[in-house]
Amino acid sequence: MKKLITTLTVLAVSGSFAVAGGGKAPVIEDKIPLGCACFDPGFEFSGFAAGILPEEWGDDELGGGVSLAYFLSENIGVELSYSVLATDSEEHVVTGNIVYRFPIKDICVAPYVLVGGGLVTNSDTHGLFDVGGGIDVRFDSWGCIGIFADATYNWVEDDGQDFTLIRAGFRVPF
Repeated sequence: MKKLITTLTVLAVSGSFAVAGGGKAPVIEDKIPLGCACFDPGFEFSGFAAGILPEEWGDDELGGGVSLAYFLSENIGVELSYSVLATDSEEHVVTGNIVYRFPIKDICVAPYVLVGGGLVTNSDTHGLFDVGGGIDVRFDSWGCIGIFADATYNWVEDDGQDFTLIRAGFRVPF
């Protein structure tokens, strides 16, 4: 009888260890944000100061403009931009570009490239092709309002007055 009680006790204790070690305790995961969420799809409005560096025109001139962009994803978007610049006469530059940005969410910065075309006009109107790049910095604590700077090289058809357009300003997503 003593042997039977000892055997049952050993089996009961062994069985309790087997059951107790079989399950895992629930793990509580802390959700750590993976950087800013400022480069989500949607619309963006931009206002900017602009400078023009002409290849063959006279002096460099300043101006400004506005743009409206729509991003289909965090990377790909389209942008329409209007600039007015004070050269020898008033120059108007209208462009439509495809934008590809590379968000670095840990620091809320997105370098980008853009390519497209448009028009440059004063008394004459000429088509243009442009390509360039820039950087977009967002402030997550300010509702993702940000600042940007970019430059595009613009080839103007027919008249040979190619130029570089430099822009710097603010961006507001909505």
